[in-house]
Amino acid sequence: MKNILRILYILLFVIAGIWVFLHPVKTETNLLRAVYSNSYSDEIVVTLSGRYSSKINVLIESSSVQSASQAADKFLNSIDKKSFMIKDFDFSKILSTLQIYNQNLLSASTAKELENKQYDAVTTQAYNRLLDPFGIMLLPLNEDPFVLFGDYLKSLGNDNSDTLEYNGKHYKFLSLEVNNNIALSPDIVNKKIKELTRLQSEMSNSDVKIYLTGTPIHSYYASSKSMIEINIICALSSLFILAICYFYFRNLKLLIPIAISLGGGILAGYLLCAIFFPSIHVLTFVFSTTLIGICIDYSLHYFIEKDIEKIFKSLTVSMLTTVSAFAILLFSGVELLKQISVFTMTGLFTVYSMVVLFYPLFKFSGQSGKINFNLTPKFKKIFSVVIILVSVCGIFCLKFNDDIRNLYVPSKKLMKAEKLFAEVTGGNKKTTFALIKGENMQEILQKEENITKNLMPQDYQAISKYIPSIKRQQENFNLRKVLYQKELNKYAQFLSPKEKQKLLNSKQTNKYLEYKDLPEFSEFMPDKNTSLIVLYDIKNPEIITKNGAEYIDVTQSITTKIRNCRINCVKMLLPIFIILFALLSCIYKPKTALKITSPSIIAAVFSIALVSLTGQEINLFHILAIFLIVGFGLDYSVFRASGIQSASDAVLLSCLTSIFSFLLLAFTSFKLISSLGFILSAGLTVSYLASLLFDYKKENG
Repeated sequence: MKNILRILYILLFVIAGIWVFLHPVKTETNLLRAVYSNSYSDEIVVTLSGRYSSKINVLIESSSVQSASQAADKFLNSIDKKSFMIKDFDFSKILSTLQIYNQNLLSASTAKELENKQYDAVTTQAYNRLLDPFGIMLLPLNEDPFVLFGDYLKSLGNDNSDTLEYNGKHYKFLSLEVNNNIALSPDIVNKKIKELTRLQSEMSNSDVKIYLTGTPIHSYYASSKSMIEINIICALSSLFILAICYFYFRNLKLLIPIAISLGGGILAGYLLCAIFFPSIHVLTFVFSTTLIGICIDYSLHYFIEKDIEKIFKSLTVSMLTTVSAFAILLFSGVELLKQISVFTMTGLFTVYSMVVLFYPLFKFSGQSGKINFNLTPKFKKIFSVVIILVSVCGIFCLKFNDDIRNLYVPSKKLMKAEKLFAEVTGGNKKTTFALIKGENMQEILQKEENITKNLMPQDYQAISKYIPSIKRQQENFNLRKVLYQKELNKYAQFLSPKEKQKLLNSKQTNKYLEYKDLPEFSEFMPDKNTSLIVLYDIKNPEIITKNGAEYIDVTQSITTKIRNCRINCVKMLLPIFIILFALLSCIYKPKTALKITSPSIIAAVFSIALVSLTGQEINLFHILAIFLIVGFGLDYSVFRASGIQSASDAVLLSCLTSIFSFLLLAFTSFKLISSLGFILSAGLTVSYLASLLFDYKKENG
């Protein structure tokens, strides 16, 4: 019978592997995809948050305009044009299009004055524009005597100078976009950005300094440093496991089946997730592969006891309880948690099956050592008091922080560059968005105009700022025509009677500036029935919402989403413990079930309290770590409750390997990983020690 099961087991693996090979699934690296669904509204927020995720800002600083420009040209000529596209908002091209329709274009302030019949004010401003030596005059006076087109261009807020000045220094700003062909390959992107940083270093000198900012730059430095740290941790963890296997078992061959079973569990979890989900989030691998480390317990128990029949019950109960704990995540409504659930349950069951079906075929001849580790009555009392004090004090100090920016702290060098970039370019304003919906483009433009009429030009960017609705263009032409009729003869003494008459007799054509004429603004259109208004430092969002638009504060939206996800996870903890208690009560006595679940509860409360006492604010990933602590803690208690004499050694060895690895993670520079390492190492230590407080033999004896 077992041979048949082994054959079926291998066949299922092969079939699933072939299916995934033929239907490859992508890995999702966007952190927001961990908490956002595929709904339209969520897609908008993710899109807006990643609006500049592939953009690299290059800021070149010099003491002279010429040096800054020369350095910028040299930098652009040295970069890989196939990997980085130069994003240039070509205003000269837009300007040539706007000039064609200049008679239909008025600044919002001038249009308002003309609507209120404030002709004297408009005339006075026109005189000022005529006398301004730095004024914009792109049309001949016989075509635009009041310089209304120049006034309109000025209202757009575009500074056509290509060099900025700040604190006595001159700056040239360049914008690069990571090519879509390599954007989905982090390894290639990092390799190309490494070349940019090399170029940055080579070109920087006493007179020229180059600063790089943007999400790809942060990702490069964070991943590069994290990769070095993770490699060191993996090496140290591997050496630690080798040392344990050598000194306890005196045999390193058992590492082969352990590695095969864990690899099989990870592969099985990946295969099933690939079948059920269109993409797998990278955090699914982080959490799930960590939990599959529980399965080393299964292997250690077998190699210590060498009899599958004796440990079959404890192995089965451990697997069932852990799988049950994670099964409830399927009902969380959060894609990441569903993926973690499927990945973990599949991986655990796979490793369990491999130990039960295939390990008996492995002839292990090594001798196991013996470890005597128990808590003295005095230590138990001290430990209990410490647990209570830390838990009570920590709970009273509990603070939450759901800001995603709290999970990553950039280096001082990058923070300085980002701060300088914001100060020089004025990019330190809070950016929010308004979402406008309409049946067609004209309806959208009219809604935008209705919303932005109470805003200052510098407070927003929108399509309607550059492309007025046809209705607005018609009104602008008529307002201009009335102005000519009222003021032209008195004002434009510099024009001949013939030129004046031509302006007075001008008629509106049936051609209007439309969206198709300026495709440069396509980024403001998520789809053909939706547009975006970019808002800067808006103090009263009610101005937006009362006109029927949807106001989106991306930062606040992400915070709210993460907070809701964290709250949902906390709410699921109680049902998980109830389900586990009920399941264990069916297998053991209720009192034993309580003893088995208690260490996990104690460890969960203690670890959160300890994090709080160390001055850290609790976030979503601390709560997710609780699920891992529960999984490991149940494993320790279930094997102790089995009554098998060798179980204590297997549990201790497994605990030591896990705690050592997680403790190393606590010293990494990436805040998300280090915070997980800290809480997991603390939680697993307490979970193991708490399992020593209970005597399971009396209940099962």
